[in-house]
Amino acid sequence: DHRCPWVNNCIGFSNYKFFLLFLAYSLLYCMYIAATVFKYFIKFWTGELTNSRSKFHVLFLLFVAIMFFVSLLFLFGYHCWLVSHNRSTLEAFSAPVFQNGPDKNGFNLGFVKNLQQVFGEERKLWLLPVVSSQGDGHFFPTRILSESRNPLLANEDHWEEDGLQDDSQGCHRGFSLAVEMET
Repeated sequence: DHRCPWVNNCIGFSNYKFFLLFLAYSLLYCMYIAATVFKYFIKFWTGELTNSRSKFHVLFLLFVAIMFFVSLLFLFGYHCWLVSHNRSTLEAFSAPVFQNGPDKNGFNLGFVKNLQQVFGEERKLWLLPVVSSQGDGHFFPTRILSESRNPLLANEDHWEEDGLQDDSQGCHRGFSLAVEMET
């Protein structure tokens, strides 16, 4: 998916859930730090905090916690949006190309199934840092696309074969995509 300087590693299929949990836990930790330091900040603001050395520490800690919280909030929000659409960072910038042409929503299976692709089917394991993602990282389910919704075939009324119309428009088959890596 992408190279992340926060964890000094590449983020992809095998560790995307852990990356999202890292962002969520980091957000909670920043909120905890800000909440615990805030009462000392109020004392500093009202002049009740007498030690000059601790004044700097309180201001610095609160400022850093809030700045990290804001930046992590945007990053976590963006990745939550990506998960809800079942996209990687690269797919958000360039639509994947299928047999029917490029389709930015080719892997979008619906909100719940998109979450299950990353976090697994057992909801009790979603917030725990254990492997529960679906799939093997080589084959990915795609959304169902019938011929009638194919953008390349949209101008054709119906496909006819030997004078008979094809009545299989209502027949949907799930497809999967194989990804092969060159070494």
